[in-house]
Amino acid sequence: MSVRDFANLLNVSASSVSAWEADAGMARLRPSTQRLLDGALASAGPAVRKRFATAMVQDPVDDGSQGVTSDDMRRRTVVTMPLAAALASLGPVGDSSHRAGRVGAKDAERLDHAVMQIRRLGHQHGGENLWAAAARIAHNGYYLLEHSSYSDRVAYQLLTATSRAHMCAGWLAFDSGAHDAARSHYNEALTLARQSADASSQVHALVNLAFLSTFLGMPRQSLRYADAAEGIAGGRTAVVPRIRQATAYALAGERTASHKAITKARASLEAVKEEAADWYSFVDHAELDGIEGTVALLLGDPRRAERLLLQAIAKYGDSFARNRALYRVRLAKARLDLGEVEGAAISAGKALDDLSSAVASHVIRAELSTVARRLGMFSGVPGVDLFMGRHADIN
Repeated sequence: MSVRDFANLLNVSASSVSAWEADAGMARLRPSTQRLLDGALASAGPAVRKRFATAMVQDPVDDGSQGVTSDDMRRRTVVTMPLAAALASLGPVGDSSHRAGRVGAKDAERLDHAVMQIRRLGHQHGGENLWAAAARIAHNGYYLLEHSSYSDRVAYQLLTATSRAHMCAGWLAFDSGAHDAARSHYNEALTLARQSADASSQVHALVNLAFLSTFLGMPRQSLRYADAAEGIAGGRTAVVPRIRQATAYALAGERTASHKAITKARASLEAVKEEAADWYSFVDHAELDGIEGTVALLLGDPRRAERLLLQAIAKYGDSFARNRALYRVRLAKARLDLGEVEGAAISAGKALDDLSSAVASHVIRAELSTVARRLGMFSGVPGVDLFMGRHADIN
């Protein structure tokens, strides 16, 4: 939309919109602006809603408070044709907030199905092209909860589906580098899960808050979240709190506690064979190898990290290209720690292959940039100059 079209939609002046675009403090205005926008879109015609929804999918914009600017997003965000088609297949879920009235189980099921589709796309493509779409699904869930009528059973379904939508939006926001937004989505998900007394969703929210805290360098906070999740979890769901504990202990330098937690996680995975809830179906032997390899890297054991990360990478196909790329970057880190520069360049180059073809992840790009800075000290080593040239082309 033009600035004037957007201003007319919000019933404000074009100069106000221009000022918002230029203002580094835009985050302070977003809540009120979002309410104006939500109200305007609810009453706008379907053509406007469709146009705006398309823009949201193609150009998700962070408010700048996470260190990821809208210009950064525009440079990196490319929606491939297969991904665009997959997003289009979500159908009316992202554009049905104008509906009100009686809703039933089918409406809640469509919401939940859209969340599962977005989650699968995230495993394959990373978060940068998908965060806005997931947030829109969560918003639609809130709209149905607030403006529709439904039975108690459907209320539970809507609460759990909207909680899962916020979980998905949080993970995709995290992968886009928007950490405050991710925390906000996770906390919303936890609140909804507690309202519905859905234990699985509560565990999901807590372990993701634990993961975020570890990433931000707060292992004690991470352990509090992970311990709370373990207290709620039962059966296979205990695997995820334990791997979060293992990573947090490793970050804190507590080797014995970290090894004990990862051992318990592997035992939990082996002991429970029944079908798991969809959100932790990603936790398998490949993921445990990747997590344990990451733990070994944090604990200063690069040889063990290399072995485990190679095992994880070998088990991942294109449907989990995002995780494969992440572990290839960490394999490059392990090899650099071992002094194996040529091997590090090869692994980093393969991560670039994933990023160049299907994956858009701020987290992976940031870790890869760290590897590139280290590799840049070894000009002339076979493979290094080739990688550095390719890496420069994508930045």
